Amino acid sequence: MSEKTAPESSPATQETKNRKRLEELEQTLDEKQKIADEYLERLKYLQADFENYKRRIARETPVMSEAGVKRIVTELLTVLDELDCALASAINSKGNGPIVKGVEMVNKKLFSILEKEGLVRIEAVGQRFDPNKHEACMKVVNKDLGEGMIVEEIRPGYIFKGQVIRPSMVKVNSSN
Repeated sequence: MSEKTAPESSPATQETKNRKRLEELEQTLDEKQKIADEYLERLKYLQADFENYKRRIARETPVMSEAGVKRIVTELLTVLDELDCALASAINSKGNGPIVKGVEMVNKKLFSILEKEGLVRIEAVGQRFDPNKHEACMKVVNKDLGEGMIVEEIRPGYIFKGQVIRPSMVKVNSSN
């Protein structure tokens, strides 16, 4: 009786199989390493983009906020003007003492709030005319005053955080 047994693999065959398997694993490892390197590179770019975004937002947020405050302050200047007109009218009429006092309080409070935000009233009367701060509406002749001196303020002007947002409307002295 002949006994058939499965041929055992020789050590050389086993070593060849192991090398082949090792080469396959190394190739797979190289492919996975390339993919990981690509992901790492993408992550670095995304992280740099995000850091740039954070810096840009940190720079732009105060600018946008200030622009919003400036817009509101500019809009409230008309309310301030109307309160000034109401005060002038109330002072000229008799028997409005409590109303005058109330309007004065509201006017002062509003201007105080706007001052805290950076609003400054432009001084005009008695100053030399400056086209950057003043808008000449009329010329008047007064020999007691020098040429180009502001005689009267028709509408107040304002500066917001160092920038003229509304020039003063004024009457300017002229020798002509």
